[in-house]
Order: sequence, then structure tokens, then C-alpha cells
Amino acid sequence: MVSNGVASSIWIQNILIWLLGTVLGSSYLFRNKKRKLSIGNLLPTIVIIVLLVFPFLFNGLDGVHRWLTFGPINIYVASIILPLLIIHLYKLALNKHERYVIGLLFITLLILFFHPDAGQLTAFACAAAIILWKTISKWIIKFFSLTFIAVFVIISWIFLDDLEPVPYVEDIIFLVADLGTVWFILGILSLILLLCPFFLNGNKNVISLSLGVYFLIAIIVTLFGNFPLPIMGYGISPVIGYFIAISWLKKNK
Repeated sequence: MVSNGVASSIWIQNILIWLLGTVLGSSYLFRNKKRKLSIGNLLPTIVIIVLLVFPFLFNGLDGVHRWLTFGPINIYVASIILPLLIIHLYKLALNKHERYVIGLLFITLLILFFHPDAGQLTAFACAAAIILWKTISKWIIKFFSLTFIAVFVIISWIFLDDLEPVPYVEDIIFLVADLGTVWFILGILSLILLLCPFFLNGNKNVISLSLGVYFLIAIIVTLFGNFPLPIMGYGISPVIGYFIAISWLKKNK
């Protein structure tokens, strides 16, 4: 970003949120594991849905409602909430709340469709599909659920938004490539490194794979549309979402 003249007030936010996330994530990991707060299933579900709906209360940009805007700060709410929602769905599925899981899944897909956000919808749908496939026992429910998920994904790519990419957000990998081959290779390796904890975790399980697939697809979709490249491109929200996922995974491995 510095090499391409991006203002320091923009890229320094990423550094600050990484530092803050490290402190908060570490404090979460070192807390007593036996101390657990039980708040039931309904309250987290309501909070998650409300936060995903909140962007519709703001003006948006050319009909796109993905952000909570507070002055100069734009919060890309889906990239924060969806890793948390994947964890929540997994917990519900483990407790055999199949109808609850399917209902929450399709409400979320519908909200993402109207954001519209094909990239996040696709990443979330793939992660949720793994949870459904591994936890739902009835084949008929599994079949129709996965079919509807596929339909949502396909339709979301038909109705893409018309927003132009921001170089240091959606096209950051091309800015890195412009610095030279070595920098480009290091950039790709850094993205792969971020995925390793999910796929190379010694205790690989459904939730680990689901979160890994979510971030993997969120990276891959940037090759086919104008979607933010998580972690590498500017934006504090994907960093927060990543910290939520990696901290929870480390705590509960």
C-alpha cells in the first residue's frame, strides 16, 4: 500500500487491529477453560441475525448494503459475523437441532443474497454444507438442503453488484505482483499460511474444516468477482472474523 501511495491513515488500521486482536485473542485463550457462559441458543441467533440485517438501515452504495457506517469507519459486518455463525451452527447441529440449523442457514443465505454479497454467500454456503453433510442423518433432509444451498449460490452469481474494485482492497494481490515475482510468491504463501491452522490442525474435525473452507473460498472467489481479499487487502473486519475463528478453534481443540 505504501508503494502505491495509499494514505497511512488507511493501512495503519490493519496493523492496529492485528495488535488489538492478538491481545484480546491471547486473553481469551489464557482464560480458565472450565469457565463457560451458557446463554442458550436463541439469544446468539437473534444477535447474529440483527447484525446481518443492520446494514439495510444505512444508505449503502449503489444499492449494496454490506456495511455499518460510523463516520469514516465502515464495518463489513458479514466478514465478522459469519465465522461466528458457522461455529454457532456447528454447536446447534451437534445438539441435534436440525430444523433450527436449516432455518437459520436459509435466513442467513437470504440476507446475504439481498446485501448482495455473492462472495460471502458462497464461502458461508460451502462451510455450512460441510456441517450439514456431516451432522444431519436423514438423507432426504440432507439432499434438499444441499440442493437449496446450491441454488442460492448460483442465483447470487447471476445477480452480482456493479461496484468497481478498490485497488488496495479487491485488487491488492495485483499491487503485490507489481512489486515483483518474489513479493507475489510471498503474498500467496502468506495466504496459504493463514489457512494452515484449519487444515493441518492435529485435531481436524468438522468445525475446523468448515472454517478452513470458509476462508479458502473467500480467497478463491476474489479471482472471479470484485470481492475483498480477506486479511491481505485493507479492511479490519475480515481480520476480526479471522481472530474469532482461530481463537475459538485454538481454545476448543
